[in-house]
Amino acid sequence: MRAVAAILAVGLTVVAVSACDDGGPRPEPGLDAMAPLDAATDAPGADDGGADATTCSEMPEGRVSLPADDEGHDAPIEWWYWTGHLSTAQGRWFGFEHVFFRFVGDGFDAKMANAAVTDVDDGSFHFISVDDGGGYPAREDGFDLAIDDLSAVGGNGQDLLVGSVDDYEYELELVSDEPPVLQHGDGYVDYPFGGFTYYYSRERMSVRGTLAAGGATLEVSGSGWFDHQWGDLGEIVSVGWDWFSLQLDDGREIMLFVARPKGDQLLVGGTLTDASCISTEIAADDIRITPTGEWANEEGCVYPSGWDLEVAGLALEVTPIIEDQQVVTPTVTYWEGASLVTGDATGRAYVELTGYCR
Repeated sequence: MRAVAAILAVGLTVVAVSACDDGGPRPEPGLDAMAPLDAATDAPGADDGGADATTCSEMPEGRVSLPADDEGHDAPIEWWYWTGHLSTAQGRWFGFEHVFFRFVGDGFDAKMANAAVTDVDDGSFHFISVDDGGGYPAREDGFDLAIDDLSAVGGNGQDLLVGSVDDYEYELELVSDEPPVLQHGDGYVDYPFGGFTYYYSRERMSVRGTLAAGGATLEVSGSGWFDHQWGDLGEIVSVGWDWFSLQLDDGREIMLFVARPKGDQLLVGGTLTDASCISTEIAADDIRITPTGEWANEEGCVYPSGWDLEVAGLALEVTPIIEDQQVVTPTVTYWEGASLVTGDATGRAYVELTGYCR
């Protein structure tokens, strides 16, 4: 649940996003779209003759300093957030979410972790939320995060995630394929409605490891996305947002964000990273997001489900692999789900929806 991603494209822009249409049901993703995802063949440059070796080795400069800022900070709210797609050699596909939060205030210091597994083959979604008091142990140039059976250790683009969700257990090693992206241009933004955030991403990380499911331990590989954010995030957390992370098969990544402050207008923005690892802020005028359907939970709370995106000259469709990918915690209910990208480019995505179900 990352609070504002790039809702500003250099400056903050206010635009409208199309309402959900009332068209018929969307077709199910085809078998070709569910082919095995391998970190070696789906890395940047795999389809375009190779990414630029110079730009893909340069560290960005801005308000975030890495790897030092992989560490925890004395901020009211902070999170380390991983999502990604895994597959076996036989083509069995899983999505995963793995996130740690810390909340610091007057007289309290608390932490929470969420994890989820989307099992595409059997159409099931599994999640867990755990919490505890106190902060996390300090680790120079990195992090050492753990609550119950969930842990994340690493830094500088090399991470180890361990988790257990229902009958699924996983141990995943992630290595960043690209330099980090400083969101908002330099990794920092002041919100016009109050608060601020530091924010960077590792938008494509090769993943390898094991996932135990149904009594069998499976070798898996794939691609992950990491967000780290900290600051005075109370106002934006109360607003609600839609967040999209797209990893395209041609080596590009797109992050889009829609925040919904009080009133009818929306705050919209994003970042495009090309196959040469050059990141560019996307102006709000170059983004149009149109929900194409909806899904209601058992309580009748309705989320958008499926989107047509017009972004940076591309026409894309984002389709959730499973409609019900809702995470329920003691403090917040949100939807975070594995999705498929088709249209002018193909790929896979994760989408997060907050503020729809209070």
